[in-house]
Amino acid sequence: MDQHRPAHAGDFDDTINLFDVLLTLAENIRLLILGPLLAGALVYGVMFIVPQHYESTATLRAEADVASYMTTATVLDASLNNLGFLKELSEEDAEQARIDLQKRVSTQVGRNDKLVTLTVTANSPGAAQSMASEILSQTFSGLRPKGAELKRLEAQKVSLEQQITELQTTSRTAQKLLDESSPAGNMGLLAESISSLSAAQVRMQENLLNVEKKMRGLTDEDLLQPPTLPKRPVAPKKGLSAAVGAVGVGIFLLLLVFLKQLWVTSSTFEPHQRRLDAIKRKYGLGR
Repeated sequence: MDQHRPAHAGDFDDTINLFDVLLTLAENIRLLILGPLLAGALVYGVMFIVPQHYESTATLRAEADVASYMTTATVLDASLNNLGFLKELSEEDAEQARIDLQKRVSTQVGRNDKLVTLTVTANSPGAAQSMASEILSQTFSGLRPKGAELKRLEAQKVSLEQQITELQTTSRTAQKLLDESSPAGNMGLLAESISSLSAAQVRMQENLLNVEKKMRGLTDEDLLQPPTLPKRPVAPKKGLSAAVGAVGVGIFLLLLVFLKQLWVTSSTFEPHQRRLDAIKRKYGLGR
């Protein structure tokens, strides 16, 4: 029997066995190693040209609505204007500047501690810190009570001060009666009344402090962490970008090598070769 029979279509196996894979890798090992390395080095070098971004963060004790107010157009426009970014800009350009700033400003509210964290991104450490400070300043100014609200708080403060004065007078009178009363008198009732007056006076003092705080609004005293001056950029991440670029190019080259090998293998098989020849004749190729 002739052992050297010609190959038939049914003999072709579309799957690539392990030996074929190893041969293909060995033949293209330099391309598969040097290609990703060069791509990673190129991406790493380009990262030095890309503008760097720095983040300044500040933390203050405030309610959730303060975080929302920080990113409003009122605050952002005033911050840009005070820092001189809106000079000689048209209305459209000013609006675009505010939109760009809004993308670089973010706030976060703690679920349990009620702390508001402001984060501002800029192209330099000083610019990030300055913008964060200005946003806080505009927020403090904008949320400070004005007009009718301020008058209401002032009236409430006067009322509380009067009540505290009256409680103090009554408490001194009761204390004097207690000191002058004889042991046979109702000293227990007087002592209980003095205790109640003292507790009421403490509550009034707390209410007065709350009203005064509302009148002042938010101040630097509410800052747990003033805007930071960043030392290192947060983006772009050179190492990560280079690694992603190298891996991406490596995968692309690997697919390209195997597709090329699959094309070469399939094109030399007789049924495939006949189809290729028919296409060439049909379109007049390879003449």
